[in-house]
Amino acid sequence: MYKKKVFSKLEKKYNAYQDAGTVGFLMQMCHRQLENNIDLITFNKKNNILEIGAGSSPHINYVNHYFGHYTFLENSKYAINYLKKKFKKDKRISYKIYQGKKIPFKSNYFDRIIISHCLEHIPFPEEFLFEMMSKLKQGGVLSISLPTDPGLLFRLGRLYLKFFSIKKKYQITEEEFDYMNATEHINSIFALKSLIKFHYKNKIKEFYLPFKIKLIDLNLFYNVHIIK
Repeated sequence: MYKKKVFSKLEKKYNAYQDAGTVGFLMQMCHRQLENNIDLITFNKKNNILEIGAGSSPHINYVNHYFGHYTFLENSKYAINYLKKKFKKDKRISYKIYQGKKIPFKSNYFDRIIISHCLEHIPFPEEFLFEMMSKLKQGGVLSISLPTDPGLLFRLGRLYLKFFSIKKKYQITEEEFDYMNATEHINSIFALKSLIKFHYKNKIKEFYLPFKIKLIDLNLFYNVHIIK
């Protein structure tokens, strides 16, 4: 009950702040980079794309290749309603709500799946990685973007927000901020990267942002493409 009350209070303010100021600039950089290196497959006007957990910061705004159909998959009615209002005139886009476990599409269905800043929230991430890969066609691409939490640079950025920004921007207490992060980022970047590299080591292209040094602790984001 407490969690619902906290997130009811935070959701709109937090989503708006994600797209503004320094945080917004960094998130946009992360989205753009995920597209700068998508030369792994020849996309055309018939391609079928799935984006999981877009929230109010959909990656579709940055996609720079052709596609025939684009599906948003969400477990939040708030997010679905937001996306429908934003893209209501685009007939290539559809929306589907699910329970956050099984992806409700047949196997080998999508040419590309995009999951940006979402996998860190999902229980049993290894199972969900397998689930996403099963829905890709052979030769398809799974594009993943992750925060480097709890890497050193990420923790320093969070400390800055906690002491200098959250009261003004979020209008929440330090305790609420800590609670939100503790309950939302349930998978560490170190665990997620280890899972990805263990299962798909020879099928990935990975990128570190913003400093491009191949160290989690010295970056804020980790982008990776897995080719099926």
